[in-house]
Amino acid sequence: MKLGSAFILLMISFWTSMVLAAPYRRLVNFEWEAIENAKSYEIELKQVKAKGEDAKTFTFKVTEAAWNGRLTPGKYMMKLRSRDYRGVPGDWSEPSEFNVGLETAVLKFPGARVKMATKETDTTSLEFKWAPVGGADQYHFVLTSDDGKTQITETLKDPSFKVKVPVASHYTWKVSSSNSEGITSDATAVGQFTLLGKPVENPRIEKPESDFVRELKWTRPDHVSSYDVYLLKYNTADKKWEKLKVYENYQQDTLPFDESLPGGKYQVVVRAKSDLRPSAPLAKQSFSVRSGDRSPAAEYTALVRKSIDRVTGWYAVASYLITEMSYQGVNPEKNSSVGYKALGGTGRLGVGWFSPHTPWGFLGIIDMSGFTFNGKTQTFASAEANAVYRRALGDRGEVRFQAGPYYKELPETVGDPFSGSSEDLKISSAGPHFGAEYWYSLTPKLGIQVNAHLYMSLMKISTPNGEPMEPKMSTQFGFLGSYRFTPRFTGLIGYAMREDKMSYKAKTGTDSFASDGDVNESTIIGNYLNVFAEWSF
Repeated sequence: MKLGSAFILLMISFWTSMVLAAPYRRLVNFEWEAIENAKSYEIELKQVKAKGEDAKTFTFKVTEAAWNGRLTPGKYMMKLRSRDYRGVPGDWSEPSEFNVGLETAVLKFPGARVKMATKETDTTSLEFKWAPVGGADQYHFVLTSDDGKTQITETLKDPSFKVKVPVASHYTWKVSSSNSEGITSDATAVGQFTLLGKPVENPRIEKPESDFVRELKWTRPDHVSSYDVYLLKYNTADKKWEKLKVYENYQQDTLPFDESLPGGKYQVVVRAKSDLRPSAPLAKQSFSVRSGDRSPAAEYTALVRKSIDRVTGWYAVASYLITEMSYQGVNPEKNSSVGYKALGGTGRLGVGWFSPHTPWGFLGIIDMSGFTFNGKTQTFASAEANAVYRRALGDRGEVRFQAGPYYKELPETVGDPFSGSSEDLKISSAGPHFGAEYWYSLTPKLGIQVNAHLYMSLMKISTPNGEPMEPKMSTQFGFLGSYRFTPRFTGLIGYAMREDKMSYKAKTGTDSFASDGDVNESTIIGNYLNVFAEWSF
């Protein structure tokens, strides 16, 4: 029983290996015109081989004027004769040659008329696949694009081909097969597909520099063929955007703005489109349009004011003032009087805010000053926070008023600074600050400014002897020339004269040289070169 099972298993294995090793054959059908009184037919098929190769001959007998069977692809010679009812054969027909061709390839990937998305801008790697063709020794692959820019031809052993091809194009690909005897497939398999490119990038819409809007502009990303453009206006009553105009398949990168449209808040929306690439997301830009006179003369006047205009919201300032400072100090308490000059400077940082909807703004500043004398460096700080009020004067001028609290420190030198035996002390006070500036615009980029500031030290923060402050006033006067490098950056340079002064009551007693009513006082005077910069956020 076990021997029988083993024999059966061996036969199954042998048969499987024979089937797998068997050459590919395909079904072939013949029909011919029936011969009168013929009861049967004999068919002789002979392979046509190259010299030196074995050629097989096959003989078949059929009763009908037709034959079908499986043959390996190749060249054959066929002869035919009939037999009557007695079995007597007739004469063989003249040999006729025919070919058994290879089957047509079945294309697998890409599928028929499929649109394939990619994330590539220029080219992508693509693997073409088709079902193996029985009896084929090689495949002839052809890929062409509709625009004729891509033409790829390859002879391959395997039923697949990987290649880099340009995106954003329609393609046709063809596969035919052949064997070593020169037998080809019955027909060429043909497939078509579309390869899409990466979505186009968003255009960058330029915000109009002023509310005198004449034209809307945007950048043109690569591969863009057209735009859909929408112009919207904000309805303040309904608090929503209303579509005014639509431009489909717009070709230009600029759009003239209709000057007959009323002033208000607008928005332009642009969708970039491309052939065989997905459209970009919507790009949006809001802008304001001036109400009233928008004539070229009114626009020029507004343009000239740009050199001094500050209506962009938050902004930062930075400046450095450098000079030779003149220091004077009187301290009756210690019978000291000091006066000398030293190289010094002041660094300043600030942040402010202005709005086009209100004349009021804000400006906060911190200063750090210092000077070096006889090998010693004295530093002293100040800070101020101001409300700012602006008012236009004529077409080109503007006046600004500042008011707010301030904090200021000053050094006090007691003794002989020339011998190095002096004592360094500090005074600090607080009080109100008042300032005024006049700005005048010369051109859209050039402007001038004159300013005056008063600082009143009324409240003691600290004094070396703890005595109360004596009210004193510090002053600053100056002028600046401004140049607007970009809509967000303005540079200024000019002159400033500052006099910082503080005094406090001198303490009397056995350890003091002061008399009743004496005050200790420090004064620093400087004529500064002022370098100033302003950035809008």
